[in-house]
Amino acid sequence: MVESNNVNKKLRGFAVLINSILAPLNENKIYQEKFRNLTVKILLNASNLNHAAIIIVNRGLLRVESVPNKPKENLKKQKIGWNAYLEMDTQTFLAIAMNRLSLFGVAKMWLTRKVKMRGIRKLLILLKIFKFLTSNSE
Repeated sequence: MVESNNVNKKLRGFAVLINSILAPLNENKIYQEKFRNLTVKILLNASNLNHAAIIIVNRGLLRVESVPNKPKENLKKQKIGWNAYLEMDTQTFLAIAMNRLSLFGVAKMWLTRKVKMRGIRKLLILLKIFKFLTSNSE
């Protein structure tokens, strides 16, 4: 496990995209204040790309790392230690991040098995983070 973390320090694929979307939050004092007591790891796997992204929120500091998603064993909870898991294609991730897809839309995709989720309570934190990106009022 330690070796894989050292190898993947350079962001690749999907993690680069997620990092570019979420990185501005580290400079936002309101975000840091709101999430200062939170520690969570969320694994986002874009099924149509070669690398998954791990979003690590540690007391208001947000970090993104990349992990190869093939073989599937690389994404196991025992290996990475994630609290929540979300798998869908890239277009769906972007629609959620830009607030173009509602929670109802995600639930509908989950029922049709286009989206895979584990740790749904922790995934709500991810939705709050994405919502925080699109609105200045929180």
